[in-house]
Order: sequence, then structure tokens, then C-alpha cells
Amino acid sequence: MAFMENKINPELVNKPVVYFTERAQEQLELILNNDFTLAGKYFRILVSGKGCDGFTYSAGFTDIKDDDFQVKIENGDGEITILLDPFAAFYLQETSVDFIQDFEKDIEGFVITNHLQKKYSGKFWRKSPEKTPPLLG
Repeated sequence: MAFMENKINPELVNKPVVYFTERAQEQLELILNNDFTLAGKYFRILVSGKGCDGFTYSAGFTDIKDDDFQVKIENGDGEITILLDPFAAFYLQETSVDFIQDFEKDIEGFVITNHLQKKYSGKFWRKSPEKTPPLLG
């Protein structure tokens, strides 16, 4: 029996709304403007895990893929393109990104907040199958 890959139908996923705080936007611009190794790369937001309280998230810099959702963030010099794969786009419909820098607590990095996180706690898909991404035929 062959393994069938479940692919999300991106045409049935609404484009997510991603808000960057001023601090996050400044840090992202600083990184992109000063790290030559990131030339041609994009900031990607990912769903990186799932626990009882909902999903966990991460971010990094990657190449663009054909099925990526592209969200434009306006900045002083134009705009920055943010990427989400179809799975992340489905679950991160209302999201904000902040940048935390607290040297006393040794914390530094982007913090992703899903404003709909409570909808995805526990085994939500058992009670609400409509909360699962639409798959291709």
C-alpha cells in the first residue's frame, strides 16, 4: 500500500493577517539589511508543534516555495514579504509578531502570538472537524 501525502488546498485557505509590532519590524529590517547570508531569503512563520494548550510557533529565514502564502508588511522603505506554508496560514489567521530583548532574563527573539490560539487547544479536531485544513481532492 502506497503512502498518500495529505496536501492542503491553498485555494480554500483565507489569507492570514499578520501584524508586526514596531520593535519586531525594526529588528527584522536590521537583520535583513545587515546579514549578507540572508540575501534572497524570506522571514517564515511556522507551526512547530502541538500541545494541550495549542500550537507552538517558530520563525526563521528560508527560500520561497510554490504554495507559500505571502503576506506583505509595510515599512518605511517599501514592504517586507513574510511567508507561511498552507498549514501555518490556515491556523494563523490572526497573528502578531513582537521582538523581545531582555538581557536580565537572557531572552531575545521574535515572539509569535496566535490570537485564535484557544480554538486549537486539546484535541480540537475530534469535536470540530471543520477546524482542520481543507485537503486537495
